[in-house]
Amino acid sequence: MGKIRSTLDIVMERTKGMSMSREDREKLREKELSDTARAWVQKYLDDRITWEEISARLDASGQDRSLLSTLLKGELASGIHPGGDNERPVHALEKLCGVGRDRIMAIIGSHEQGLNSRMARHLEVLRARLEDEGIRGTAVIPNAAQDPSWQDMVREAQEHLSAELRSLS
Repeated sequence: MGKIRSTLDIVMERTKGMSMSREDREKLREKELSDTARAWVQKYLDDRITWEEISARLDASGQDRSLLSTLLKGELASGIHPGGDNERPVHALEKLCGVGRDRIMAIIGSHEQGLNSRMARHLEVLRARLEDEGIRGTAVIPNAAQDPSWQDMVREAQEHLSAELRSLS
């Protein structure tokens, strides 16, 4: 009777003699570092690790330090939301980038103001749409948060904010 082989045995047999290209190894390493940065930031935001611990791990990362630092900056920047509680990610960005808190808060404030003015204009557009449908009155308050076009605007504003914060140095 024939030998029963596991899937792993079959895969190993078929891939014998194959190796990853240098480019593939670099992509895999970058993905691993990206996952590491994401995990560190999530633990930090959940208050399960201190910035000092992240800093020590970053210092111990050797040749990966530069890429890991860039990835951390990106993860922290994407965790900052206009109008949200941004205390911990702002603190970490301040330490990581060596940039003053006032500068970071000014960038966030600028994006918050832009989003607020867009919200006011968007509410007027929604009110006009409702009025065109015969829905009017002082009690009518459009729900912009449920409007897909508003959600797209918020996503776009978030992307611009993240990009500007990632460019800090």
